[in-house]
Amino acid sequence: MSKEVESEFDEGHVLFNPRPMYADALYKFKSKVICTLGPVSREVPVLEKMLRAGMKVARFNFSHGEHSYHQHTLDNLRIASANTGILCGVLLDTKGPEIRTGFLANGDAVHLTAGSEVTLTTDYEHKGDETCIAVSYKNLAKDVRPGSKILAADGSITFTVLQCDVTGGKVTARVENNAKLGERKNMNLPGVNVDLPTITEKDRNDLINWGVKNKVDFVAASFVRKGSDIAHIRQVLGEAS
Repeated sequence: MSKEVESEFDEGHVLFNPRPMYADALYKFKSKVICTLGPVSREVPVLEKMLRAGMKVARFNFSHGEHSYHQHTLDNLRIASANTGILCGVLLDTKGPEIRTGFLANGDAVHLTAGSEVTLTTDYEHKGDETCIAVSYKNLAKDVRPGSKILAADGSITFTVLQCDVTGGKVTARVENNAKLGERKNMNLPGVNVDLPTITEKDRNDLINWGVKNKVDFVAASFVRKGSDIAHIRQVLGEAS
């Protein structure tokens, strides 16, 4: 193999690199390292160091940040790639649908005690406390069963479902560990077939108006549950898929 490897990308591609590539730089690393770019890793000097250290794919987390924020990061990545002569893939990670706890009565975190019972209500206007917490998922009482586990705040809090009131949209649950719960924390329902779309309107906008526009290389889709979800994502991407 020739030592000098020319870029296969044209000038419109996000990874366009006008410099010659070298085989030892391209194939030195067998495992490909994906790095999430954030506030401390989005400027050109830092990105150049990351590329030289072996970053092969840059992950753009669309759970946070506006398009203009991510565009600035991508523009810097292009510059760093050109400066170092190292190609790097671009991965758009969609935010996906989410379930969150609600707001709290005083805005302060509440203390939950292991063994205590709490009501989870789908009335998202409710301001919660230690005894009753709002949840954004309308079908909660319908989809969970007694014995189901509910995780909140990145899994740091576990609830066990005791009773479901489908008509009232309420679930009675037992707190399994001492914890502090703040406002608007994420919530997961392990093993439950949640009735939420794979691609939200925000995801669609991010994919079409940023991902396709910038010719990203990869899409990491959150909340995929079946093959048709992937087919739907490819449909949204259109010819770019």
